[in-house]
Amino acid sequence: YNHKGYPMYITAMSGKKIAEISAVDSGETDPDGYQRERTKSRCQQIKTFIEQTEGLVPGAILLNVRPERLEQLQYTKMGGSEGIEFGTLNFPDEKFAWIMDGQHRVGAFEMLEEDIVVPAVFSIGLKREKEGETFNVVNSNQKNVSASLNFFDLMRFAGESVKQWTAKGDKETSELAYKIVLDMNKSGPWKDRVNMTGARGMKRAINLKGFITGLEPVVKDRTFATLPIEKETQLIRTYWQAIEKVWPTALSKDSSSVLNKTFGVHVTCGVAIDVFLYSEQLGDTSAEGM
Repeated sequence: YNHKGYPMYITAMSGKKIAEISAVDSGETDPDGYQRERTKSRCQQIKTFIEQTEGLVPGAILLNVRPERLEQLQYTKMGGSEGIEFGTLNFPDEKFAWIMDGQHRVGAFEMLEEDIVVPAVFSIGLKREKEGETFNVVNSNQKNVSASLNFFDLMRFAGESVKQWTAKGDKETSELAYKIVLDMNKSGPWKDRVNMTGARGMKRAINLKGFITGLEPVVKDRTFATLPIEKETQLIRTYWQAIEKVWPTALSKDSSSVLNKTFGVHVTCGVAIDVFLYSEQLGDTSAEGM
């Protein structure tokens, strides 16, 4: 099809073949390159994701064939209608295309033991300046998903291997903290006060990711980690009920106290294990005992 005067080809092809026929306009090929240099660790991370999880890599690699290389392409039309054609595109077995988006994925494809087929979009005839402009538009206008929404979606929808990969080997800790925050958002002093998605304008004291980070020293504690999930959840719930009994005004919904802020939650969670141990020694883990 044609987009703003430029022919565009959409196809699916070998990831390793893309690596063979493409290059990146970065400091590795030109001191004035418009892209950052490829990071091997990022490529390795993507390779691990592909090989060790059931997660998909559906995004197309964006490539461009500059005007000086057009004679090396041979397109044969086989059919089409309404401005969209289909056919075959023959090209040389050498580097003739420039990657506009997806260089780290291509680097990962090159490292894979087994090849995979991925989507690719070729633009035809863009000069280097237009190529750089396209790279800038694609990469500078992406808006990051909030950490809370990202984590919330991961816990609700992702498969086990994707969770494991994302948590970098600490999946159980992340899932436990998530379950505890869900419980606290349903009852007690934090009922309906946790911003689960990180959306702006919610007027809630703390977001999901912030609370989970605060709980890390608790859920990573060796003694705490041996308890049944029901006991772990009950202890955290009771602990915050005890905090509410001591400082009811500070923890009230409309208070501007530090207890209602991320920093306050982190500090309060940071001493929770000591309170649990002391309460256990006293033989009373109720809110009054804490």
